[in-house]
Amino acid sequence: MRYLYYCNSTYQLLNILNLHWHRQNAAFESIDDYHGDLMIQNSFEGAEQIARIIESESAFDSVLLVNKAYNSGVFHKFETFFDLVFPSFYMKKKHSIRKKDICNRYDVLCVPKYTTLTDLIWRLNRRAKLHLYEDGIGSYHLNLLFGPRSKVYGDVRNLLKYNSFENYERLYLVNKDMYMGKDPEKVIEFPKFDRAYLERIRTIFAPFSSKYIEKDIYWLSQFLNNVEFNKMLATVIESLADYKEDVLFCQHPRTHMENVHQFAETDGKQIWELQVLNMHDVSQKLFISIHSTACFTAKMLYDEEPYIIMFYKMGDKNVTAVTDNFEESVKRFISSYSDPQKVMLPENLDEFKECLKKYADHVGLSKR
Repeated sequence: MRYLYYCNSTYQLLNILNLHWHRQNAAFESIDDYHGDLMIQNSFEGAEQIARIIESESAFDSVLLVNKAYNSGVFHKFETFFDLVFPSFYMKKKHSIRKKDICNRYDVLCVPKYTTLTDLIWRLNRRAKLHLYEDGIGSYHLNLLFGPRSKVYGDVRNLLKYNSFENYERLYLVNKDMYMGKDPEKVIEFPKFDRAYLERIRTIFAPFSSKYIEKDIYWLSQFLNNVEFNKMLATVIESLADYKEDVLFCQHPRTHMENVHQFAETDGKQIWELQVLNMHDVSQKLFISIHSTACFTAKMLYDEEPYIIMFYKMGDKNVTAVTDNFEESVKRFISSYSDPQKVMLPENLDEFKECLKKYADHVGLSKR
């Protein structure tokens, strides 16, 4: 059985590495004549170096690093249409993937969701089974893209008899109990991260650990393009100024946010999952965000329980894009904590300040 694992983020990569290594050792499931190839899209910091490190480990039969490619400009609709009709040309021109290296090669494709690239790879491997896997908190209510948003492109796919992503065979999640989507019988839980795996990860990714700064409070940057909400966001950040020396302002890798209070900060190039892995005494840290998936990382991946403040309830749901399913996911996440009170969801600024003071008093931080 030959598997292709595709990823375009470090969160996805850590789960895929864990799944693959467990399969190699038959510790997760026994697969006859198992082989695995890894495809990494060069869309996150350090992707190329990480691909070369993994390749040197000889963990996979092959490691493919592919370019990210997006159609834009006046003719982007025509380009996308052309890509759908001629997948081999698209992959060679935009991703440097040769048809002979990918066509009818795989029995199983393991991908997080629909993208043009994964769609066309499946077209060139029509008989392959599709396995989806976790791509953040949205996966728990199956908030996944099963096809292109454009109806025209969808009609073209149907005309060409493309495989439907809704016909996936499995969905791999870190925490099966949090799932609220359809077809729960298709859900399979990832194998747990064991100590040996984590030590190997630390060794492989050691070159990315040298620039990490460690503090007690981590502001996980997000940006919502709404004037009123951003005003509220500014007042929330201002309340952290009393603990300025204890705050690390973590810039989002794709959306830079102004650090008006001059907190210590990252530049958005650090790998958050590795930063959490290398933290000392994670259970005493505080993660703050609107509703970033990064808040869930420590518990979901490493079974560590930091303090968390998510303040999405302070904003309009239409602006924060919070759904009932997301709120239910948060409830289930909180119930997975041994001490659920460590996850705080303030509904106004006074409550936020109260939550912050509660944390500071508990761990012994004082205002500066």
